Amino acid sequence: MPKPTVLPLVLCVGLAFSLSLMYHYGHPDTNITYEILERGRMQESTEERFRSRRQMVFEICQGGENKEDVSFSIKTRIYHFWNHNASICTMGKVGSETWRSHARRINEIQGHPMRDVRHRALFEKPWEQVVDYSKSVSSWIAVRHPLTRLVSCYQDKFRNGSDFPEWRKADLKEFLLPALLSNGLVFKFQESEVWKNFLNKKKKSFEKLDPEDERARLSVTFTEFLNHVANTFENGRINRHWKTYGLLCSPCFFDYEYIIKTETQDQDLEFVFSRFGIPSDPHQAKKLREGTETKMKRDLRYYETVPLEVKMKIYKIYKADMEMFGYDLPEDF
Repeated sequence: MPKPTVLPLVLCVGLAFSLSLMYHYGHPDTNITYEILERGRMQESTEERFRSRRQMVFEICQGGENKEDVSFSIKTRIYHFWNHNASICTMGKVGSETWRSHARRINEIQGHPMRDVRHRALFEKPWEQVVDYSKSVSSWIAVRHPLTRLVSCYQDKFRNGSDFPEWRKADLKEFLLPALLSNGLVFKFQESEVWKNFLNKKKKSFEKLDPEDERARLSVTFTEFLNHVANTFENGRINRHWKTYGLLCSPCFFDYEYIIKTETQDQDLEFVFSRFGIPSDPHQAKKLREGTETKMKRDLRYYETVPLEVKMKIYKIYKADMEMFGYDLPEDF
């Protein structure tokens, strides 16, 4: 029998040996402990990522003048999570529909979050109080690479280059006809009232073309879409679907605590929702995990055939967005 003074040493060695065996041979309790440690490390990594993103926005805002529209941001882009002291600034082609779904679920409402009675009550207060409240809660923003956001807009609003149906008059007026005008093109149905009324409103005129003329169109190419985007910034008539993040969410006015990126939104949402005690949506979480990186690479291929001159116009427009939120140009851009 070992001497009493040696016993603690023997016990320590035995315990260490047992723990080593349990770790290597998969003792359930040890595996659970290991998973908890890994989850903790992941949370630390995600938290550091959020800190780094926030710091980058702060530095860019300090170093230059960013065009912002605070009133537009508060009135149209920010959804509040009333019982969680938080809000999210959303925008078209960056999961805005998903965020509306989250807002309805979290706030337990039907319909659009902007028509929530609490939202209406907030805007009945003096504007200074509305601004103060909007800045007092934990502010979040959802972003994605500006170049892939433009591709998503083209795929959705411009039917990915397919012909527009003539009966979709609202889409014709908002998307196709302005893009045709920007590129000196003509609507295929040149005698239609929707085209004539559009030209009259814009105080523009076009000669009637032979129907076989390639300028008579029902669609635009991706390059023509980008030309149109640049044109809207030049004339100050920017569609909300491709406004810059500055104009949409005023990141230099609001100190966004959590910057949620499409490219990492699976981890980002899990962390933020957990931090604020917001129940996650398993269905949405599954959708987020599917092919984000693959889709991004596929979207960036749209720029391979775009002339350099057009690329330069687009880069100058979204340069601040890219720098502020840590996005790089593709290597061959």
